[in-house]
Amino acid sequence: MLLSIVIPHYNIPTELLKQCIDSIIAQGIPAEEHEVIVVDDGSEAPPTWICDTYKRHNVRLFVNDHGGPGAARNRGVEEARGKYIQFVDADDYLLTNGQMAQCLAALKEEWPQILRFGYIVTTDRKSPKTAKTKRVKFSNTISGAIHMRDNNLSGSPCTYFFLKKLAIDSGTTFSTNIFHEDEEFNTKLHYHAQTLIESNATLYCYCTREGSTTANRSKDFERRRIDNLFTIIEKTNAFKEENAASANTIQRDAITRKLRTLTVDAILNMMYDGLKAKEIYDTCLERLAPIGLFPLPQAHYSHKYKIFRTLANTRGGMRVLRLIIPSRKPAKR
Repeated sequence: MLLSIVIPHYNIPTELLKQCIDSIIAQGIPAEEHEVIVVDDGSEAPPTWICDTYKRHNVRLFVNDHGGPGAARNRGVEEARGKYIQFVDADDYLLTNGQMAQCLAALKEEWPQILRFGYIVTTDRKSPKTAKTKRVKFSNTISGAIHMRDNNLSGSPCTYFFLKKLAIDSGTTFSTNIFHEDEEFNTKLHYHAQTLIESNATLYCYCTREGSTTANRSKDFERRRIDNLFTIIEKTNAFKEENAASANTIQRDAITRKLRTLTVDAILNMMYDGLKAKEIYDTCLERLAPIGLFPLPQAHYSHKYKIFRTLANTRGGMRVLRLIIPSRKPAKR
């Protein structure tokens, strides 16, 4: 079997999960080449209706105790029978623009460890602005570390196919019962990947909605998310140190860039949450300075990074940033 599509599910409205599964079926992938795995993460009412509704399709349901999306995705990887795995969140869906078939053909021709694709973000589930049908282009094969070194690696695990064997052989799994677990997973998986192909395909539709995990803005919830992000940064830095002796130059540069990007994200998240400049600066000194991530070092990533680090590295500059950046998280996942 070529592809296992894993859907972590937790208390998602039935109509949204159904739209998600239907969008996968609508891709027209031959039955013998794919399966859909729904892993319920201890919902109040597990979607057992799936078994009857999709009995003619290769859709399987597994029920976990509640452990967060990381635990659900781990279970999906464990149960997957496909060579490749793709994650789709239960309240998102795949676009039916014909580009899936081109990507799957590339997988069968090149067998990369990772194949990346694009996405759109919408607040209108019924009429999203979709990408036009086009002939998909695929870049030359590079390593995952090169991609991570040269780009701000996305935190989403839903924008690429990856070889199951890569995750198993490298021991890459999601941390459980913690937010931002996908940042850690993506970093480690790309760090280990020797072959990666990028495409200009647009396969995925992120749907923002009230009540979703990423739309929850209660004060306690946001503080927990920020604390968890610092924990993920610390865990990723420990991974870097554990592999320092065996890492090549590209891998070292790649994970260094990712850690600096996560540091920027942590500062921005604290600002979105309404923390004052003094508290943000002091938190960086407490949590990031001991592991060498603050003050932010000079690097030629982008003009935005240069300006941001210049301001964030001083108390006065942090106050200026605090005035510029709104105390509200943007409506994007």
